[in-house]
Amino acid sequence: MEAVRTVDIPRASAAWKLIMQSGVGLAVTVGVPLSEFFTAELGLTAQAQQLIEALVLDGMPVDDPATAIIEDQARLAFAAGLPGIAGLSMKKNSAVRALRGGITYRSHEAAHPHSGRITLALYSLVLPALGGHFLRRGIWVTPEQFIRYARFAPDDLCLADGRRLPAADLARELAAAADELLFTAVIADGPHA
Repeated sequence: MEAVRTVDIPRASAAWKLIMQSGVGLAVTVGVPLSEFFTAELGLTAQAQQLIEALVLDGMPVDDPATAIIEDQARLAFAAGLPGIAGLSMKKNSAVRALRGGITYRSHEAAHPHSGRITLALYSLVLPALGGHFLRRGIWVTPEQFIRYARFAPDDLCLADGRRLPAADLARELAAAADELLFTAVIADGPHA
C-alpha cells in the first residue's frame, strides 16, 4: 500500500488543536523580520498578534519582532501569560526582562527572503485562540504526532489522500509510515482568528 501523504478532517473536533503543542512544520518564506512574517506568512491579524505575549525564537525570548529575522529550520513558540516570575520575564518587553538578558534574542542577520520551513508550537491561551487558524492553513506532522492526537478524537472522519476513514483507523494505518504528511482540518467548534 502507498504511504498516505495528505490528511484533511473537514469537521474536526477541537481536540485536534492539541497537536500544535508538539511543534508542527510550516512551509513558509523565511529570512524576513518576525513582524512581517506574522502578517504576510502566518496570516495573523493585529488582534491575533496581541494575544501573543511571549514569543520565543530558537529558545530565546524576542522583545522586538521588527528586528528578529526568522531563518530556515527555526523553532518558533507563542504563548499568552505564563506563570510566576520566570513567565513574567519571558513576556515581550517585560519590566523584568533584565533577568533574562543573557538569553534574549538579538538578530545578527539582514533580511533575505527565501523559501524554507519552520517548526511552530502554541501554548497557553494562544493554543485555543489560534490553533484552528494553523490547522486550516495546513501543517506538516509526523505519523507519530497524528497517532498521538487521534486518540482524543477517534471518530472524526478523515480524508486520507481522498479515502474516507475514521481517525482511529487512519492512526492504525499510519503506525507503519515513516514520512511526514500534510495535515489540514476545519475545527467544528466555531469561528477562529
